[in-house]
Amino acid sequence: MRQASFGIRPAIALLLLFVMGAVGKLLPDAMAADVSVTSELSRPDVAVGEMAELQVRVHGAQGAEVPQELPVEGLQIRLTGQSTQVQMVNFKVSSSVVYSYSILPMRAGSFTIPSVPVAVGGKQFRTASTRLSVRDNTAPAVPATPYIPAPQVIPRPGVAQRQPVIPPRPQQPVAGGRLAFGQINCPKRSLYAGEMVPVEIRYYFDARYPVQVRGKVDFGAEGVLIERFADPVEGREEIDGIEYNVLTYRTLLSAVKPGGVDIPAAKLDSQIQMPGAVPPGFDDPIFRQLMGGQSPFMQAKDVAVKTAPLHLEILPLPKEGRPASFAGAVGQFDIEAAVQNPRPAPGDPVTLTVKIGGKGNFKGMGAPVLTGSEGWRSYPPTDKFDASDVLSYTGVKAFDFTLIAQEPRQSTPAAEFSYFDPVTAKYVTLTSKPLSVDASPGSPTNQAALPAVPAPSATATPAAGKASAAPKEGEPLPGMTLHSWSTPSRRLEFQAATLAMIIAAAALAALLYLRDLNARGGSASSRRRRRITELWSSLNAGTLDAASSYDAAVEYAGLAAAPSATRDEVIARLTERRDVVKYGSGGSMVLPPAEREQLLQTLRELTDKSS
Repeated sequence: MRQASFGIRPAIALLLLFVMGAVGKLLPDAMAADVSVTSELSRPDVAVGEMAELQVRVHGAQGAEVPQELPVEGLQIRLTGQSTQVQMVNFKVSSSVVYSYSILPMRAGSFTIPSVPVAVGGKQFRTASTRLSVRDNTAPAVPATPYIPAPQVIPRPGVAQRQPVIPPRPQQPVAGGRLAFGQINCPKRSLYAGEMVPVEIRYYFDARYPVQVRGKVDFGAEGVLIERFADPVEGREEIDGIEYNVLTYRTLLSAVKPGGVDIPAAKLDSQIQMPGAVPPGFDDPIFRQLMGGQSPFMQAKDVAVKTAPLHLEILPLPKEGRPASFAGAVGQFDIEAAVQNPRPAPGDPVTLTVKIGGKGNFKGMGAPVLTGSEGWRSYPPTDKFDASDVLSYTGVKAFDFTLIAQEPRQSTPAAEFSYFDPVTAKYVTLTSKPLSVDASPGSPTNQAALPAVPAPSATATPAAGKASAAPKEGEPLPGMTLHSWSTPSRRLEFQAATLAMIIAAAALAALLYLRDLNARGGSASSRRRRRITELWSSLNAGTLDAASSYDAAVEYAGLAAAPSATRDEVIARLTERRDVVKYGSGGSMVLPPAEREQLLQTLRELTDKSS
C-alpha cells in the first residue's frame, strides 16, 4: 500500500503540470483577444513649473510594451511607474496594467499629447490623443477643484499622538511672527476676596504646521487660588487671512487677601514642526511637485506660547451690615428646604435638607444656621454638591440636618443663610420657612423595679405558730431564684450550638469535595487507570491510524510503566517511530497487523518489568 501511494503522487503532479502548461499557453491568447487601451490626463490645465500626470491603462493584459518618453516640444513627458491588477471571477481571469507618465511644462501654451503606442502579445494598440493647457505663472490660477483644508488635530497635553498629515498647499510666510500666540480673558479685573471668577485662556497655532503640546498651562501667583483646568476644547479660527488651530482652557480664579495682584503670563510649552533647509540635490521642481508642494525636511522648534500678564485689584469684604449667619459665601444663591420623613416614629430622627443653589464659591461656603430650634436636638450637617458645569461654578449644595424631638413638635426649625453679592456689593440673608412634621420623643427607659414584697398582715397567722422573719442580708428574696453568671463557652447550649456548626461545616466541605471530584472524573489514580484501559482498548481494536497508534503507545508507556531507564528508552524509540510515520508517508493509514502486534508486545514487556 505504501508503494502504491508513492506511485499516485507523481502521476498527479505530472497531470497538474500539464494542465498548467496548457492554461499558460491559452491564457495570453485569450487575454489578447479582449485587450483595450485608454489614457487619462489628471489635470487639463496647469501652470509653468507645475506637474500633471498621464495614465495609460491597458485592460485585459498583465504587461505591455510602452515608450519611456513621449516627444512633445515644450513638455517633458517621462514614464515614472506602473501597477498591475489581476482578478478571477467564476474561473474567468481579467487583468489590467496602468503606466504613469509625469508631465512637466517648460513654457506656456496649448499642447497636444499624441496617442501612445502599446504592444501586447505581438499586437499594436494606440490611445487617443489628449490636450493640455499651460498658463504662465504670472496669470491668475483657476484650480480645477477648490482646495479644502483637512482638519488639523492638536494632541492634548500628556497624550502621545501621531503627527497629522498636512494637505498640499502653498507655503506662506508667518505674518508678523504670529506662528503661535495666546490670549487671556478675565471678565473682571476688580473682585472681592473669596469671589470666584471664570477665566478663559486661548492658545493659537498656525494650522499649516503640526504641533505637539508639552505639559500643562503654567498660570498662577502668590495669593491667588486657581482651580484645576478643565480639558481643553479644540477649534479653528481665521485671523488676518491665516487659519489657526485653537486650544481653549477654562478655570476659576479667586483671591484670598485684599490688594493688588500681578499674575504673570500664562505659558504653554509646545513643539512645532517647521520646514527645514533642503539638502543639495532635492531642490528640483519635479521632486517638490511629487511631495505635494511642501518640503519633506522638517525641524522641530520648541515654542513657549504666552498670554499677556494679568493685573487684578482685590477688594475686602465690607464689615458694615455683615450678618451673624454669614459664613464666607460669595456669589448669588437661592435657598430651598424639604423634610424626608415628616412623620417619624416616636424617638426617631427627622432629616431636614436645606439646598443652596446658584453660582459662586461653593467650596468656601459654610452651612446654613437653624433658627427656632427649641425642643429639638440637632447635629452638624453633612453636605453634598452637584455641579451643573465642568468648572463647578454653578450648581446646588445640599445640607442634611439630623433632628431629634425632645418634646412633641409640629414643625421643623427654620434655616437661615447669608452671603455677599458682588454685583450689588451688599449682604443678603435667605430664610426657609418651618416645615410641618409630626414628631414626638421616645418613651423614657427607666430601670425596672423589683417586685414588691407584701407586708405581713397583723391578723395573719404565721406558719407553725411563728412570726415570719425578714430576709437577712445576702439571702435570696422570697419567690425569686438567683443563678451565678458563667462564661458562654461553659454553658451547655453554647457548646451544643458550636458542635452543630462544626458538623454542618464539615458536611458542606465533604459535599463540595465530592462534587469537585466527580466533575474532574474521580481521583487522579482512578482517572489514570481509566485512561490506561482506554488506550489499551484502542490499540487492541486496530482502528487507529499509524500516527495515532504510536501516539497512544507513547502515552500508555508513560502512564502504565514506572519511571525507569528502560521506560525512557522505549518511549524514545516509540516517539522516533511515530515521527517517521507521522511526517513521512503512511501516517494516515491503519497500522499493519504485524507491526501492531509487535507494538503491543513491546508494551506488555515494559509493563511486566515495571510490575
